[in-house]
Amino acid sequence: MSRIRANLITNQSADGAPTVQNGIVVSGFTTSTNVSIAQSVTVGTGVTIESSGQASYTGIVTATGGSFSGNVTANIIDSSTVDSSGLKTLNIPSGNTSQRIGVSTATGNLRYNTQTEQVEYYNGTAWKNIGASQPLVNNITPSTFNGTAGVSITIIGNNFVSGANVHFISSANGAATAAGSVTFNSATQLTAVTPALTTAGEPYGVRVTNPDGGVTLLDGALDAGSAPNWTTSAGSLGSGIVKNTTMPSVTVAASDADGQAVAYSESTDVLTGSGSGKMGLSLNSSSGAITGTAPNVSSDTTFNFTLVATDTASNATSRNFSFGIINVHPPVEYLYGGDVTCDYSTHGTYGISGGVAFGYYNHGGGHYSDTTRQSRGSGFSGDYTGASSIAADHTHTADGDEDGYYDLHCGGSGSTSVGITVGMYTGRLYVPSTHDRMRVEMYVNSFASNQGSNNGNVTHRLYTSVSQYAWGFNGTGVTSRNKNDWSDNAGGTFSASRYDVFDISSINFASTAHYWGIYGNGGQYSGVQFEVYRLVTYNSTTGL
Repeated sequence: MSRIRANLITNQSADGAPTVQNGIVVSGFTTSTNVSIAQSVTVGTGVTIESSGQASYTGIVTATGGSFSGNVTANIIDSSTVDSSGLKTLNIPSGNTSQRIGVSTATGNLRYNTQTEQVEYYNGTAWKNIGASQPLVNNITPSTFNGTAGVSITIIGNNFVSGANVHFISSANGAATAAGSVTFNSATQLTAVTPALTTAGEPYGVRVTNPDGGVTLLDGALDAGSAPNWTTSAGSLGSGIVKNTTMPSVTVAASDADGQAVAYSESTDVLTGSGSGKMGLSLNSSSGAITGTAPNVSSDTTFNFTLVATDTASNATSRNFSFGIINVHPPVEYLYGGDVTCDYSTHGTYGISGGVAFGYYNHGGGHYSDTTRQSRGSGFSGDYTGASSIAADHTHTADGDEDGYYDLHCGGSGSTSVGITVGMYTGRLYVPSTHDRMRVEMYVNSFASNQGSNNGNVTHRLYTSVSQYAWGFNGTGVTSRNKNDWSDNAGGTFSASRYDVFDISSINFASTAHYWGIYGNGGQYSGVQFEVYRLVTYNSTTGL
């Protein structure tokens, strides 16, 4: 029999359900008010009813009514969990981060974290967010700094999470530089410590990245201060410098508006490099001083180089400079010759500024008998006479006057009760930096004083200040040389031409004003007389 159609099936007594020995398969839809199950009944797909009355469910079962009794094993989303209205929402467990601890979890569990405001799932090992957080930066304080590492920047915004990192993004090239450290203050505030940032990359954006990958950027928010500014003018730092001589004193300088220290370096390899085409000098990175010996050149050479001023934040500014090195020494400099001076204002490079002046010790007990201070046009018969003996390229006094001299007398009487002086001194001297010798030429008529033929003296000095009517122009002396110090080694010899050559290599005539003076000194019955013929500077390698 393959099919039965019946309105009612009962047992033989018509008082109960029938017994079907080999089971019955029902397809389609059936309605039963009471079913006795000997083994199990499979209902549709995913539902099995056991003989014990228990049912097991696989898949999703949606119940719109009815009730369940006994033990039910099912993956069920019922109407209490799923809103079947138009909202279609899913209700899942919620709690803060700490409430996850100690809870039995299985792979795939879902929950809403009220602390991070993120939906998270359990992957079998750890809880992970579904999607990324959405941090936001509103503003920063301060918005400008000097570019150095270690400055604290306060970042104000929303949705920050502990463990967030901060980067500073260059608007010039997009480079990202990590903050030195980041402190999580709250969900609305972070504190980031700056790395060193240069002005070349400013302004800088501030990027915050939460641990889950949520990221935000406040563009162009931070200014990195300013770069050093050169105070030394570009171009030549010195010219006419003789080869193989000590370089003149030169120091370059730059300042930083942010008050940072400035370091100096060379971006080329000309100033500090060695070998052909290089100067081989030293550049002090802290002071900017350039020192050393001028290079040996076979012809006049200009060396061009670039220096860099860098502040502590690595902001740098470059400037081009040069030195001119010549193949020969400058000519002999006749600062004073005969009865005229080599005038600095006329020559514009070297000479005496302001000519010469005369003075004597103006004191009540002086009782001078002779203070002759007179120029004479001829009479010198020393080794360097006349314009004809001076090369045309040397800086010297007017031709024809080199044979003149100044006659100076320091005369005292029996009433002289103090030491007296009579002499002359120059204005400021301008001397070539490579000149290392000074020569004084004179004729001494007498050293008489205090009733002795050799008790007086003649002294010449270099000063940084002079006083016209003080004893020996009593200013600030740098050198002092009398008859017994002179290089002609003639001691107290008089009625003779005398000279003295001495070293001036340590004297910086360019940076500090120096004056030269000479005077005779004596006491009672002083009769010191002398004539000054010539004052010369030169380089000892070249000679006169």
